[in-house]
Parts: sequence; C-alpha cells; structure tokens
Amino acid sequence: MKISKALALTALFFAAQAASTQGLLISDPSPVVVPPIILRAPAAAQPLRLARVSIDVLVVGRLAKSTVEMTFHNPNARLLEGELQFPLLDGQEVSGFALDFDGKWRPAVPVDKARGQEVFEEVTRTRVDPALLEATQGNNYKLRIYPIPAQGDRKVSLTISEHLPERRDGTALLRLPLAFGERLGSFDLRIQAPGLQADAARVLRGLSAARWENRAGGATLEVHRRDYSPERLAEVSLSPHTGPLLTVEEFDGKRYFYAELPGPGMSRAARPKPGQLALVWDASGSGANREHGREFALLDAYFKALGNCRVRLTLARDSAEDGGSFVVKGGDWSALRARLEQVSYDGATNMAAFRPQAAADAVLLFSDGLGNFSAQAMPDFDLPLFAVSAAAAADGERLRQAATRSGGAFVDLLATSPAVAVTALRSIGPGLASLRSNGARELVAAPPDQESGRLAVAGVLTEPTAVIDLEWRKPGGGIERQQVRVGGTNTLPASIAAQAWARLRLQQLLPERAIHRAAIARLGKSFGLVTPGTSLIVLDRVEDYVRHEIPPPAELRADYERLAASRRQQVERDRASHLEDIVRRFKEKQAWWEREFPKGERPQVRQEAKVAAAAGAAPGMMMERSQPASAAPPAPAAAPMSRMDAAAPASKAKMADEAPVARIQLKKWLPDAPYAERLRKTEAEQLYRVYLDERPAYLNSTAFFLDVADLFFERGRPELALRILSNLAEMDLENRQILRILGYRLLQARRADLAVPVLQRVLELAPNEPQSWRDLGLAQAETGDRQQAVESLYQVVTRPWHNRFPDIELVALAEMNALIATAPSGIDTSAIDPRLLRNLPLDLRVLLAWDADNTDIDLWVTDPNGEKAYYGNRLSYQGGAMSRDFTGGYGPEEFSLKKAKPGRYLVQAQFYGHRQQVVAGATTLSLRLYTAFGTAAQKEEWLTLRLKGQSEVVTVGEFVVGQ
Repeated sequence: MKISKALALTALFFAAQAASTQGLLISDPSPVVVPPIILRAPAAAQPLRLARVSIDVLVVGRLAKSTVEMTFHNPNARLLEGELQFPLLDGQEVSGFALDFDGKWRPAVPVDKARGQEVFEEVTRTRVDPALLEATQGNNYKLRIYPIPAQGDRKVSLTISEHLPERRDGTALLRLPLAFGERLGSFDLRIQAPGLQADAARVLRGLSAARWENRAGGATLEVHRRDYSPERLAEVSLSPHTGPLLTVEEFDGKRYFYAELPGPGMSRAARPKPGQLALVWDASGSGANREHGREFALLDAYFKALGNCRVRLTLARDSAEDGGSFVVKGGDWSALRARLEQVSYDGATNMAAFRPQAAADAVLLFSDGLGNFSAQAMPDFDLPLFAVSAAAAADGERLRQAATRSGGAFVDLLATSPAVAVTALRSIGPGLASLRSNGARELVAAPPDQESGRLAVAGVLTEPTAVIDLEWRKPGGGIERQQVRVGGTNTLPASIAAQAWARLRLQQLLPERAIHRAAIARLGKSFGLVTPGTSLIVLDRVEDYVRHEIPPPAELRADYERLAASRRQQVERDRASHLEDIVRRFKEKQAWWEREFPKGERPQVRQEAKVAAAAGAAPGMMMERSQPASAAPPAPAAAPMSRMDAAAPASKAKMADEAPVARIQLKKWLPDAPYAERLRKTEAEQLYRVYLDERPAYLNSTAFFLDVADLFFERGRPELALRILSNLAEMDLENRQILRILGYRLLQARRADLAVPVLQRVLELAPNEPQSWRDLGLAQAETGDRQQAVESLYQVVTRPWHNRFPDIELVALAEMNALIATAPSGIDTSAIDPRLLRNLPLDLRVLLAWDADNTDIDLWVTDPNGEKAYYGNRLSYQGGAMSRDFTGGYGPEEFSLKKAKPGRYLVQAQFYGHRQQVVAGATTLSLRLYTAFGTAAQKEEWLTLRLKGQSEVVTVGEFVVGQ
C-alpha cells in the first residue's frame, strides 16, 4: 500500500484547521497540533499529485463554512480507489460533499450509513463511479472515491462548518493551514465576512500581499496564484459583533434562525478543593496519541493550585487496573508523574473502566472519549467529573455532556492553555438553566464561550419576531433572567441557519447515540449531514439510485421517479419468492440427509459421473451426481412434521448410540514472522516486555496482535492475551472485517460475553451482510441467550441477500434447528415457518470463514477413501456434501457428513484468489470443526490462521473417526 504524501497533506487543511479552531489563544505559544491523516491509495507505484486547490470561506459571526475543491492527478497506469481518513475536532462537522462528473458538480445525498457502505461496495464491483463520505468514531471521517482514473484527474469538493475560537483580544481567529507539500498548478482563496467592514478584519500571517476590500454586504479577501507554493499556515482575525447577531433561512417549509447573544456577565465562583481525587488515565493504545506534555502541564498547574490532596490512580484499558495511591504535598506530585510517564499504552478502550475504583470527592479523567470494547457508553458519575481531552481524534461532546451532567467541567487542551484549563477545573461559571419562547420552537443552544460568555442559540421561528427568554443559574446559587429579541429585518444574508440548528441539535443527541439513533439519522438525512447513522454518497447513473432506492439530487429526480415505480414492484416480487426458494432448497437438503450412502471402498467412478461433475450443473445439494449400481436410491423427502417436534432430531437417542467415536486433531499453526520466533524463545517473566518492544513496528498489523495473543493464551496469561487482542478494536476505525475477526477470536477464547458487543457493532456497521446476523446469533447462543440467537439466525434465513452469499441461508438454518433441538428449555418458534423446522444432526461438520471481501477461499475435506470434497466435487461417494462456492464474500463454506465411515478426514483450505480494489495483505481464516453436530454430544474446535498468496494451501487438521 502506498501513501500519497500530496493527498495526505491536503487533508491537513481539515485536520489542522480542526486543531486551530478549538480556541488556541494567541498568547499560547504551543504550535498547531496536526492529527494523523491516513490516505490509502492502493497499488500506487507513484504518489497521487494535488494539482489544483480552491478554497471559499464564509464567516458569519463565530460561524465559518469552508468549501475546499481539490483536483487530484493520478500518474499511474491503473485506476485506483482512494480512501482518506481525517479527524475534525469538537465543533466541526462535514456539511457538504460533491464529486465532479464531466465538469459539473453532483452533490452528495444522505443515506443510512450501513446502506451507503453496501451500495458503495456493490457499485465498485461493477466498476462505475461512486463516492462515499461517512463518520466513524467521535469526530473522525472517511472518504472513499472510486475510481481515480489512470493518468487522469478527479475533483472532489468538501464543505466543513465550524465555530471559530476567540483570541485574548476578543476577536475571532480563522486559521487556514496550507501545507500542501508541493507547488500547486493553481491556488484560489476567497474569504467573505458579511456585516463586517474591511478594517475589522486583518491578515496575521501568510497570504502575503493579500488585502481586505469592502464589497456589497461585507468584507472580502481574494487570492489567485498560479504555479504557487503557499505558506504552511495563514491566520486571519475578525472583530466580533458586540451585540446580538442574527441570520434567518427558509428551509423545507420552516424558518430557521441562528443567533449569537451576549452572555449575562456573571463572575465565576471557586469550587471546593477535593481532598481525595480519583485520577482515571486512559492507557489504551490510542492513549499514546494524546498530547501528554499538555496533560502534565495542566496537572502541574492544578496540583500547585490544590496544594495537598490524596490521589487514587486507575489505568483504563480493556479493563480497569489499579495504578496505586499517591500523596500530593505542597503541589509536589513527582511520584505520580513518574508513574504516569512509565505507562505502557496498550489495548482497547472499555469505558466501564472509567469508573473510579475507590471513594473520592471528584474524578479527573484524561481520555479521548472513544469507547470501542465491551461497554461503549460513558458511565454515569455520582460525583463531579472533570474530563480532559488532549487528542485530535476525540469525542469531545460525549466528554462534555458526561462532565456537565455530573456537575463538573470539560477541558479541551488542544483549544485551551493550561492556565485557562485550571481556571475551568477550579471554578464554576453560570449555566443555562432554561431556554424558551412564545414566538419560536425547537430551541437549542451551545455551551457559552468560556472567555466572553457569548451564547449561540438556534430554533424555528413561528412569528416574524420572537423574544427568547433565558434563565441563567448563578455560580453561587439563584437564577438570573435575560430576554433577547430575534427576527425582523436586522439579519445577515447567509444560508447557514438551518444546518447550524441541526448541528446544535446533533450535539445534544450524540453522547447518547444508542438511545437517539433514529433521531440522529433523521437529522442527517433531512439536513445532508454526516452523522454516526448517515453518510453522504454520490452515484454515477440514475439507474444506480433507483436500484439502491436512494433519492438522488434534484437534477435526477424526475428520471428517478419514473423508473422507481417499476423497481418497487420487482422488489416485492423478489421478496415473495425468496422464502419459497429457501423452502425448496431445504427440502433438497432433507432429501440428501435421508439418503443412505455407501460406506465401503469407493469404486471406479463411471465416465458419465466425471462429465456431470465437471459440468458443475448442480443445484441444491447436487443430487444429480451419478452413483454406482450398488448405491441405494434416494429416499423420498420426509413428510411434514408437527410444530411440536419439527426441530427435534430424528431418532436422536438411537443416532447418539450408533454414532462412531470421532475426535478432532488440529494442526498447530505457527506464524513465521520474526517477532513470533523471538517471542516463542522468550521466558515467561519477560514476555510482555518483549511484546511491548516489538509493538511499535506492528501497530497496523492484525496478524501481529492475533499471533501474540495466541502465544499469551498458550502461556496461561489470558488477561494479557485479551488486552493484546483488544488492540484490533483500535486499529482501523469501524473496520467491520477487523472487528469480525476480533469477535471470532474472542469466541475461540470462550469469551462470548466480550464477543457479543463487538459483533453487535459489526451488525450496526453491516446489517446488509448475512454474516453479521449469523455471527451475532452464534455468539448469543454461547452466552446462553438461545431465544435471541434463534431470532438472529432466522434473519439470515428469511432476508433476501446478494448472490455473493450462496447457501448461507441453509448454513444458518442448520445452526438454528440445532440450537432449538438441543436447548435445555423450550424455544418459542411461533414466528418461524414450520416448513423450515427440522434438525439434521451430523457426524462431522466443518465451517470456513474469512475476513476479506471479494476473496475466494476454498474448503477441502479428503475422506478415508482419498476422495476430496471441494467446490468442484460437492457430493462425495459416501455422502459428504460441500456448500456452493463462495467467490465474492466472507464465507462460510460448509462441509456436512451425516454418517462418517471410520478413518481419517483431512481438512485443508486454499487461497484461490481475490478481486479487491484495495491491495490485501494476508487473509485471516476462521475454521470451526464439529463432531456430533446437532446432538447433546456435540463437540467443537476453533482455529484461526492466515493465507498470504494465491494457490497457497494450508492443512488445518483432521477428524479421526472410529480409531
């Protein structure tokens, strides 16, 4: 994988602007913090080149909307898919996205996040032009574009809305990082500030020779350069409006307003000093990305102000760890600092670990607020929480709301100097207690600015003008009332009020996104915002919008409506026929299960059988395979069973008595990487230290963490093994393939309690993939929740899926019926079609799944006759059945054998190939081997391994039957 330096540096515009717009005061000498930017430009022998940049900025009061148009040139001889990952900080949102089609911008439209992902990946498989912009965790975003043409250009437009920080002198600060890494063919910049005069705005740095001018409606600055290398950073200050500022916008039949109001002018009051402080330090892997120097500077100032206190340290990772007790005397916290400087950042973030382990007067939490393992919701605190963020990629709103609810405070150290931060921790300011109006509704407000106290308010006007009644809670107790009139003709001309209202409303909802998921999705769709529940997507043809039932931009709406009616009728017909098709295929499987297959030596296969097998025309369970004369004829399908006993195993007790003794022998898979060899040779007491020594070189390697976790499990250190394994949750934000493998490995470790929330997250990310439902159902069964497991598996059976997932309905149906038949207590099957209720126990069963989409891995099982069951020989002489070949999904491929003849059965996997548009490393495989499947005697073994190259074959293990 090549990383394009040019494109990565382009993304610094958003990332560094995010850092700069969070209130870094001009007196603070700390440099702009640039968060990590990742661009994946697969197979790029030469880096992509940024050819042209055009930036258009609109500033209204403290709101700014920046639209950045970028033209990328691909000098390579092949087309590429590009994926750009970039963080924005607290207060910034992506509010627009467009893609160029033949010289004309096509705006993105909102879509459910999971649906957008499904559509993007399906469309890229057909090699047409989509683009998808989605939020991941916190305020992190991912932009995927396909294709970037070979030796051609692609233009992208992104719009970022933000709240500008305040300088010491009260002016608003606009920073424009322009570190594009190379000379640009052309560079254009325009900044407009309606309502301001040119003398109220000035350039502080960069943009040499640029001058502000008075134009109609306000101040304007323009720069136009060719063959230009701009300075790394431009800074502009804008004098604020001293009184109320108002803008109004008509949107979707409503009249939205956005206002910036002067604060009540109350002084802050001192908080009582805590005698016992609980310090919670996020020591997860992502904790290493925080600005620890700023955190220590804050603690220096804070403990100096406190003087004396006792501190109980908790290290929060995948679980909570007691970090010890410390005494601070006269502001001296050197022992505690030494302990914090020795912290090893490792593992995922379980937010349940944020809860302090001992009684305290207050909690001081240092974290990015991004939970990704086990409990992913912030716990409630019954004592004041002071939450501190010093990470570019963070969920500041979640931290702020948790702190506010507890009576504490939130501090963003990338936006605030240590001195100001200490003031926020040691004092309490006025709080907005209520907000109401008789002439406006749906009122929302942002937290007041810490320095000026100005308050941003938005809502929907129901009258031409409205009086806003505000009640402020005084720091020392009591209420102060304030009234402000909005509306009328004294408004600034800018179309920003509707989205400004939506963004403030989102800030209220996002910290409890699990509860407000539907409301968040509605806001994203209505206002074209990227949220945890919605993405923005651009498609090429109107037929693509119709096929995927996504309302297109206005320019395509007429054609869309004309084509959509017939499409809806076809979808209804497809859904009605799907269940009947599953019933038919299940009857074919029952017929196979009822059939008696010979168990002797395999005779010479007749020529016509070879021809039939080669033809591959094998519907259902491939009942057309030619059989020797001695073979018994197929048994008729069983008569319909009553609902009471439909899922019970046929002659269950008799089958258990007759079943041959079978055991599973797995071949130990040893990775050959240098780190694995070193760790295998390391003594137990030094093992974790050696792992930490190797870790920095493999931060983006799933293989590393899987291999090392396996070794720690083998050495009897499950608590450290789980910590190491949990790093997969921190690697690539919301990568469902990585999370799916993490879930598999947790199940393999018999930690279904940890696997279930991981696989629930996978389901949220990819409900369009049947594996998401199936994996969660199997994990729920492991926790004992068989009713919910059956319901999840039935979703796999009844939903229509893409044809990339052949036979997965029959795989899930076998598992569902086995769970019902072996459940210790009754399962409610009233919602299940009775034609699909029958357990089909098996002597041997193998399942193969993998983590890479558009990849073909083949399962091979060779029986004691030497006959190999695989995609080209799906029904063996003795009745071993192989499911249809998965050539474009994640599996599973399934081998089933009702009656196993004595002997050894060799299980292997082959990497056949892939058709991914991104360059893949090793593919991780998960295999499950069962004996006596669907009976009380069922046994199961797991194995996780990897295949690296096409045609590679690995031996997994074998069944030994009757020996």
